Amino acid sequence: MDKAKFTFELIDKYTPEDVIKKSLIQIEEATQGYVIGNIEEYSGPICSYTKQTGLAATLSSLQAKSETVTVNIQDDLGEQSKENHRYEVFLTVKGLEHYRYRMMFVDYGAISYPVTIVLNEMLAIEYSGKRNDTYYIDSMKELENMLDVVINSDSMISFIQKLIDESLRQERLQKLNPKDETMSDE
Repeated sequence: MDKAKFTFELIDKYTPEDVIKKSLIQIEEATQGYVIGNIEEYSGPICSYTKQTGLAATLSSLQAKSETVTVNIQDDLGEQSKENHRYEVFLTVKGLEHYRYRMMFVDYGAISYPVTIVLNEMLAIEYSGKRNDTYYIDSMKELENMLDVVINSDSMISFIQKLIDESLRQERLQKLNPKDETMSDE
């Protein structure tokens, strides 16, 4: 093996989580704190899936059945790590405490890149012009470029403006009808 084939200069200095946090700060700054970008750990599925509901789910849980399962040996080869980094990236809005707009899911293992990004459909169309929602991003630079396209897209700017407008509406309502006032029993 030729050691000249390798480089020991770190190019992707930051994890996907750190790159996304840095990018989300722009939203809060640009909106004067009315809209905030958040990234938090997530433990649920990040891809579409099927599940049984109703009577079928009840019956299958009660039925002891034997089935043949195909095992792919490739699943036991390659990367072996129990480390998993899975996040949801979402927007919150000042004055709307129960509201959140989920932008994407982020998933990577012990190795930061490639990182799997599952985008909200509207944002996927803005990013690639296609409804394909799942992307495998190979580098920090590629992730920064993706986030720049998504956050600065016309659809996102328009949507964030609607969120600011709603927050301002809520502020106005609070000023007109403060919760501190008690209603008289007249």
